[in-house]
Amino acid sequence: MANINDVNTIIVSATSANLSAHTYTQVYGGSAGCTATINGVSVSVGASSNLNIVVNSISGGSGCYLLGEKINVFQGSTGLGGIN
Repeated sequence: MANINDVNTIIVSATSANLSAHTYTQVYGGSAGCTATINGVSVSVGASSNLNIVVNSISGGSGCYLLGEKINVFQGSTGLGGIN
């Protein structure tokens, strides 16, 4: 799913991913970098780096953050700026 002006409304820790409620299109390496298995492939993301990819599955990834959108874009977020 495309985001508006390259702005995501969801950010969560990779260890707290909710693939049934969110579509993640970017992985952020955090302040120290991280390693996660994304879509069945082990990937290292450098500190303060982004990987643009549709995340279908993820495991591990302590220190990684996932950015994306709610799946239900019709209803959208009830919080200010996509918070909740």
